[in-house]
Amino acid sequence: MAFERILKVYDPLKAGSIDGTDTNPHDRAIARALTANYVPRNSVKSSRTLFVGRLNPGTDTESLKKCFRKFGRISQCRVVTDPVTLESRRYGFVTFSKIEDTDYAREQANNTKLDDSILFVDYENSHNMKGWVPRRLGGGFGGDKKSGQLRFGGRDRPFKPPILLSSNRPPSSKHDRKHTTCHRQGNSTREDRYSSRHNHQTKHKDKHRDKHRDIDRGRSSRKDKRVKNPQDTSYVGDSKFKTDDNEAMSDR
Repeated sequence: MAFERILKVYDPLKAGSIDGTDTNPHDRAIARALTANYVPRNSVKSSRTLFVGRLNPGTDTESLKKCFRKFGRISQCRVVTDPVTLESRRYGFVTFSKIEDTDYAREQANNTKLDDSILFVDYENSHNMKGWVPRRLGGGFGGDKKSGQLRFGGRDRPFKPPILLSSNRPPSSKHDRKHTTCHRQGNSTREDRYSSRHNHQTKHKDKHRDKHRDIDRGRSSRKDKRVKNPQDTSYVGDSKFKTDDNEAMSDR
């Protein structure tokens, strides 16, 4: 079975997973999207409409229309704003008169700059994708990493291959080679794993014992380097070896 990086039928549970394999929702927004009953507006001509995201907060409808006018004749254009504050929600829709112009604008306008912001351009999904749930209801695609509610399976963030499907390909990096080696070691017998662990523990004990042996030898060698006073039988520099008899001899 070939791995698909883009969703053809929208599933909030899959969209909330980096590889599309989640079986339980990991945030409340996904749970809300699973129970949402979204009905798209009929006024949108989906086959000729593009979604334009990541707009600059200062970009208005006229600026957006001027930017996309070079790709073909535009029949409708608008920047979505908040109904209360009237501030831009930083996305909008552009509808062309011809489907060919829509396809051309999707390819050429994506990742271009408008008012110092890099645009994300894709088809409008509410009519083109079955089961679609918009971002405001917990679905959608993309998202901000800071929010912790990323959505995958779209053009912005396609699915990454699951580990189980990618384990058969040859390792291409140091991390992959290390993972493959660990995976192969997991197939060894219990006796082999025990023997390897036992040898490692024995080697660690021998190294620890040799380290302390060298320390003890260093202490004994420093004691043997004490120098005698030629005029006295006592040792110089080590007061604990002096006796009362030696002190008496030094007084004479």
